[in-house]
Amino acid sequence: MENKELLQVRVFFSAVLEKDIFKSKAVAVSSENGVGKFDVLPYHTNFITLIFGNVVIYNENKEEKSYQFERGVLEVRENKVDIFLGL
Repeated sequence: MENKELLQVRVFFSAVLEKDIFKSKAVAVSSENGVGKFDVLPYHTNFITLIFGNVVIYNENKEEKSYQFERGVLEVRENKVDIFLGL
């Protein structure tokens, strides 16, 4: 049974879109789009956005995994977050 209190996060790079390079459960994801900084928490509404600069993934132990990039796309749907970097 899936834990709905956590997000399922996958990160892809444009050079290897056929497979995820990072996959984990997370308590939050933070990034920045054209409007400003934002956080994605469990039960976040579904949406898709361009992201810029960096993305930080906070795992179950509140440890951070950070990626730096020029631009990417972040999609949230049904407690799952897919992040496509280097587009």
